[in-house]
Amino acid sequence: MQKWEEILSSPAYRDLKPAARCLIEEFQRLYRPGRNGRISISTKNAARLLNVTEPTAIKAFHEVEEHGFIRLSEGHSWMERKAREWRLTFEPGNNNQEPTDEWREWVPKNKTRLKKQGQVCSKNDSRLLKKQEQSGRISYLRQP
Repeated sequence: MQKWEEILSSPAYRDLKPAARCLIEEFQRLYRPGRNGRISISTKNAARLLNVTEPTAIKAFHEVEEHGFIRLSEGHSWMERKAREWRLTFEPGNNNQEPTDEWREWVPKNKTRLKKQGQVCSKNDSRLLKKQEQSGRISYLRQP
């Protein structure tokens, strides 16, 4: 339980969207000792379990993998109707391998948003916006 609390309060977990958080719980539900690396959820099944569209489920898979909670261990085979197999990085692997805990190494990407003219700006942004308007430059700002 202590490790689960550590995961839930980690920056990697806190950055996940709700569907991605729920996907981790579905993986956790399917996890059994000795099966890590062979956990399989298809995107269609994940969409049904999470009550989201299939594109949203696919995004959740990418997000959970990008944040280091799962790793692909076996690719899919469309002809054999076989879904991908995944490994939970926070659970022991097969043959008593220690968890890799890759989620601990995740660092947030620098998220920048564009502010449109007329949006509420900080004092410094407002000054820059006025200078841009006076000089005739583009009136979009990058938010730090």
